Amino acid sequence: MKKEHLTHIPPHYQAYVDLADDLTIKAALDKHLASFQNLNFAILEELGNRTYAPEKWTTKEIIQHIIDWERIFSYRALVYARKDANRPVSHDENVLAPNSKANHKNWEELKNDFLFVRSSTISLFQSFDEEDLTQPAFSGDSEFSVLGFGFSMVGHQIHHFNIIQERYLPLLGRDVELVKEMRC
Repeated sequence: MKKEHLTHIPPHYQAYVDLADDLTIKAALDKHLASFQNLNFAILEELGNRTYAPEKWTTKEIIQHIIDWERIFSYRALVYARKDANRPVSHDENVLAPNSKANHKNWEELKNDFLFVRSSTISLFQSFDEEDLTQPAFSGDSEFSVLGFGFSMVGHQIHHFNIIQERYLPLLGRDVELVKEMRC
């Protein structure tokens, strides 16, 4: 199923979903797996733990945040696809991120973690049929769908890559691209 099949999008996910292309969920997840694999890790390494403002996350914390929320979104998608009547609990990104210890990890560890999580997400979403993808889901009191969680993951990654490109990379004092040109 494609993004165009989404009917209910909670306001707090709309911006993420809007960033995703109207592809099938598998194609969207694959595309942004490739964009992650083409990250300019040398530039991120050079950037180190600098932030563009006090109390902002480092780029390692941002990548760990993307990984953590992909796990959370995948879990929520699984719960609703399998028609579990229990709603997953909410999570606080401002508690999770500082406790992730991301700045103690090296880029290879973060890269491998993302690749494993995204591979698992792709496998999970491939196991869903149309009935599963259109199962009602909830985020807080807002109705959503399992498919919506998939496109939220993709848009969430794009959103944070945009923040790194626009706010963090200028700290290096030269024009650089976060994602290296992808070859087809």
